[in-house]
Amino acid sequence: MDRVGFAVLGAGVIGQVHARNISMLENCRLIAVADQVRERAELVGKQFGAKAYTSIDEVVKDPEVEAVVVATPSYLHAPQTLYALQHGKHVLVEKPMATTLRGARLISKTAEDMGLRLGVVFQERYLEAARRLKELVSNGGLGKVYLIEAELKWWRGEAEYYRSDEVARSWRGYWETEGGGVLMNQAIHTLDLVLWLGGDVEEVSGFISNAAHPSIEVEDVAAAAIRFRSGALGTISATVNMRPTNRQYRKIRVFGTKGSAEIHDLSLRVWTDEGEAQVDGSGIAFGDLHRALLADFAECVKSGREFPVSGGEGIKSIELIKAIYLSSERGVKVSLPLERGDGPL
Repeated sequence: MDRVGFAVLGAGVIGQVHARNISMLENCRLIAVADQVRERAELVGKQFGAKAYTSIDEVVKDPEVEAVVVATPSYLHAPQTLYALQHGKHVLVEKPMATTLRGARLISKTAEDMGLRLGVVFQERYLEAARRLKELVSNGGLGKVYLIEAELKWWRGEAEYYRSDEVARSWRGYWETEGGGVLMNQAIHTLDLVLWLGGDVEEVSGFISNAAHPSIEVEDVAAAAIRFRSGALGTISATVNMRPTNRQYRKIRVFGTKGSAEIHDLSLRVWTDEGEAQVDGSGIAFGDLHRALLADFAECVKSGREFPVSGGEGIKSIELIKAIYLSSERGVKVSLPLERGDGPL
């Protein structure tokens, strides 16, 4: 099989997951791993039989590299993606694809103008529970959807997450470098699924707060009410303050005129007049969904097919998050789509 040559930017935890998955896939070939810390790049490169680079310049100049996975801190996602695109490389970028809506729109348009594939790492769209629910909603199995509820109740400690090392301290928890808090970094996967299931949002009213993380600027708790263009309503609540920590969970509930369904973490349960059905996701390991997404992205690079989690799709969750921030700041409902004059986006 003709394999796509990949380079991974960033050799941290998630970068290593991507490197490992690329090395395992039949339609992918890991060419290089790049990290500003030479020892880390060399260690990961050696582990997976790839070149070790310390700059994006080395990556984009390598003719064997066809596609770049951007797995660096959030504030680097848009500029590094733009740079790789401008050098003719396809890009798969970690969430959030940018810390600003302007940045997200720019890289999406650049990829489109240059005829390159741009994908966003929303791996949960490859979750069987999510796919089954999407099919059920699209086929009318729940009837007319009138309400979608999303909850994410996780824990992220200051010492072990936001201030765990020099790199974490340099960007996590700041508006300038992270672009937001629990909504932008943790709940964004859940919001992506909500938008995938419910469609475009017409207006939102939201609130954000920092309740338990004094060392960071961004929100650690958020709540919002939304109205979809379909007429359905929705609620969102998210926090990284969950105690005790063994009570963490994520849920998405969809209510329709013919039944209801709930994703609880990685599993799905459906209730209709015909009975109950479920999809058990308990056996899914961290990295499995990333591998499925990577394989699909590589196939799209070779075939020219549009990647389903494109830049245009990635923009939607960022736009919703920024609208929640604006609503909280101004104390008013905010209509979507957001325009250029709608605050610091």
